[in-house]
Amino acid sequence: MARSIESRIDSLANRDRLLAVTFTVLMWTTLIFVFIVASANAPSSSFSLILLISMLLLGVFNTASTVQMVRAYFANKVLIYEQDIVNSDLDRRARGKEIW
Repeated sequence: MARSIESRIDSLANRDRLLAVTFTVLMWTTLIFVFIVASANAPSSSFSLILLISMLLLGVFNTASTVQMVRAYFANKVLIYEQDIVNSDLDRRARGKEIW
C-alpha cells in the first residue's frame, strides 16, 4: 500500500536531520581528537590556546550553520522534498517497480 506523501516527506526530513546530527557529532569528535594530538606536540601553551580557540570557532560556526540548515529544511520541507518524491515515483513507474 502506498504511503501518503506527507509521511514520506516527514521520513526524508527526519532522515536528513539524523544525518546532520551524526555528522555534527563526528565533526566535534574529530576536532577534539585533532586538538588533543596537536596540543601534545605544541611548542608552547600559547600555541595550544590558539589551537583551542580555532577549534571552538570552527566547531561553533559549523554547528550553527548545520542547525540553521535543518531549521530551514523543516520550515520548507514540502517545497524541498515533494518534487523529489514525485520524480522518484515517476522513475519507478517507468521502470515498472512498485511505489512504496
